[in-house]
Parts: sequence; structure tokens; C-alpha cells
Amino acid sequence: MVNKITYVNGSELSKGIQRNQKNTNGGFAEVLENAKNEMEVKLSAHAQERLKQQNINISPQDLSRINDAANLAEKKGAKESLMLLDNVALVVNITNRTIITAIDKTRQKDKVFTNIDSTIIL
Repeated sequence: MVNKITYVNGSELSKGIQRNQKNTNGGFAEVLENAKNEMEVKLSAHAQERLKQQNINISPQDLSRINDAANLAEKKGAKESLMLLDNVALVVNITNRTIITAIDKTRQKDKVFTNIDSTIIL
């Protein structure tokens, strides 16, 4: 299966990462949990604009790392996380699997992030 990045506006961008599908014989809760863990992180329109403005590229490998971090954050009970990815800070809504905004290191004036409940260093 080729995973896709689904943006909030509904458009899709294919990425070339192959994932193994798990064949489960468990109950509904197990199937739901597996589906939830395979959800891809989306980019909000605001985040798309910030990435474009700041010439930030997020590779398929980076998205995989962000997805893994979102899964871990959710297991820990996080709702809004600051993810530090190389020289980029991302604010991610864990519940909706949505990158809300992105800021590169040179534009982080105040270096203060509010309304987050966790930080993940990737």
C-alpha cells in the first residue's frame, strides 16, 4: 500500500513508503486501535503555507518519524505536542493527527510555545 499525506483541504500527495498490513483476528477494539495507529499526519492549510513560505521540506522519512512520535504521544495522553525536528518546530494536534504550524529555527523569535502539553525531540 502506498501511503498518502492527506491535507486538511482534502487534497492528497502520495509518498513512496510501503507498510505491511497486519492481519488481525481480534475484536473491534483491536482493529480500531490498529487503524488509529496507521493514520497519517495531515498538514493544515496554515502549516502548508508556513512550510512553503519558509522553504521547509519534510521528507517521507520525516513524516514517518512524526507519525511514530504522534503514536507515542497519544499513548502518553498528549493532545497538543511541540515536535522538534532538526531545525524545525512543529505544533501537532495529536488527537486529529494534524500539523498545525511549522517554524524554522531562524524565525523562532520569542522561542515560546503555548497551549501544548508535551514536547518531543525527533
